[in-house]
Amino acid sequence: MDIKLEYTPRKHQIYIHHKIDKYRWSVLVCHRRFGKTVCMINHLIKSAMTSKLKNPRFAYIAPTFKQAKSIAWDYMKQFTHKIVGAKFNETELRVDLPNGSRITLLGSENCDGLRGIYLDGCVIDEYANVNERLFPEIIRPALSDRKGYCVFIGTPQGMNNNFYELYQHAQSSEDWFYYKAKASDTKIVDNEELETAKKIMGENKFKQEFECEWTANIEGAIYGNLIADMENKRQIARVPYDPSLPVFTAWT
Repeated sequence: MDIKLEYTPRKHQIYIHHKIDKYRWSVLVCHRRFGKTVCMINHLIKSAMTSKLKNPRFAYIAPTFKQAKSIAWDYMKQFTHKIVGAKFNETELRVDLPNGSRITLLGSENCDGLRGIYLDGCVIDEYANVNERLFPEIIRPALSDRKGYCVFIGTPQGMNNNFYELYQHAQSSEDWFYYKAKASDTKIVDNEELETAKKIMGENKFKQEFECEWTANIEGAIYGNLIADMENKRQIARVPYDPSLPVFTAWT
């Protein structure tokens, strides 16, 4: 069955699709209006329609069920409505596809309610805001049966959360793909709009939401700009802990 989705990815999205297909674990840090939700919904649809497994199961997970519905459900219906035989369940935010695959939209607020499911692929949106138990306790085991993949997406919200920890982990792991998309690099949002947004949002909030700077929202961060520059040059990453190595600290 040949199915053509009404989706034309931008060059940055094409790059992401290509890379995700090669990695089981991916972390995408993308600026606002990048189109990451549309990109990932279509990636899930492609995965579901091309899977050779029996009864494939895929999921998009937002911090809350309400957010999943408001952010992604319209996109899911938009890009699957022309697939002959697709069936939609509005109550459960679920689409069943003709090859036996299923994509479900979920929220993380009651993560224990997700225990027992199995998944062949998963996207977790705004990972800094999801229940911190979701992935290690619920989703990771759910992906084990058939070695499914997981993509974590979001925009920075400081350095004291699970999204930043995961981003650091991805940078130091060869089997993880990580990607940062700044508005100044992608040019998806034109310069005039960015300048207008900066005036209204303020410098720090703008850097966080559009330039994907992890330190932008840390009040009084003396070395914030230095850390951001080192982040952009990929000079900050986790290193293996070795208790035999000396540790030096300086206090003022």
